[in-house]
Amino acid sequence: MFVILAIQGVLLLLLVCNTPWISLVYCGLFLGSFLLPPFLERSKTDAAKTNKPLKTKEILKKLYPPISNDEKVQLVTDRVIGLVLYDPENTASLANFEIVKSHSNCVFARKARIWGSPEWKDILSLEGNIIRMLPQFLKFSLLCPTEKQDGFLLELPGKPYGTSVQSFGDALYTVLKILSDFDPAGFHCMDKSYVHRSGWVFRFNKVTFFITTFAPFYPENHARYCFGAENCYILFQPELSFAHHDLPSDTLETNWENPETVRDRIRVAFKMAGRQYKIPNTLSSPMVLDMIPPVSADEPVYEWWKPRHSKDMSNGKDTVT
Repeated sequence: MFVILAIQGVLLLLLVCNTPWISLVYCGLFLGSFLLPPFLERSKTDAAKTNKPLKTKEILKKLYPPISNDEKVQLVTDRVIGLVLYDPENTASLANFEIVKSHSNCVFARKARIWGSPEWKDILSLEGNIIRMLPQFLKFSLLCPTEKQDGFLLELPGKPYGTSVQSFGDALYTVLKILSDFDPAGFHCMDKSYVHRSGWVFRFNKVTFFITTFAPFYPENHARYCFGAENCYILFQPELSFAHHDLPSDTLETNWENPETVRDRIRVAFKMAGRQYKIPNTLSSPMVLDMIPPVSADEPVYEWWKPRHSKDMSNGKDTVT
């Protein structure tokens, strides 16, 4: 056996030494061709397995990769904010409100950083204009904690909404109800059963707001006097803005003779201007009572927060609010 293997080895060596190298290459290729068909067959089978038709679920998973809830919220928020196409600090609403802001007896008013609502569209209803404002209001709620804005101003046409406490009150309810319905946090504060009680506060996107209103039907001796402005205004003040200005906690006491705190100075300033506002008898007074105060002290507060069947005066259509 060993002899045979030795003879074969010698013969192979002689073949290699006496054959041109190109012939050896062709011989190798010829022998390798016998191995190629099985390899191609295996590759074809593997490709068939890989390229089998995908199920519908698998197609959807490729088209829409799963993301977390936080990523979904951020994605929607970015898309909505992308709809904001105007400068909120340079609006007609802010220009019209400047006369109220500059004449206010509040020590913070003149320097307050406020965003304004977009231009009012007469072809739209009240509801349509508020829905159109939603992207900017959402953007405000996202930025005000870090950018330290002091308020968001909504301007409503004086006619028809500024003709009476009732018309303005009904409009205020509609505005707050729409914002509440579209609350991205899902809290929907206007649907709560305790809106008229202490402890309730307007809340949107987890930000709580103190709401102040101004209207042309208030006389010169009223704290909500408009100083000749023809339209109505709803000012949404983030409660955290008061913390940014180090405003002390609310109190029933006022040092009228020697004002010491910021609250004292504001109250005294309004009184000296002949526009003293009512100070609640208790710190637990419901917030809704101060949003639209009556024209005179002897009138009852209009219960604007109660849903009612009213007429949207901007387009003459009956709506249930």
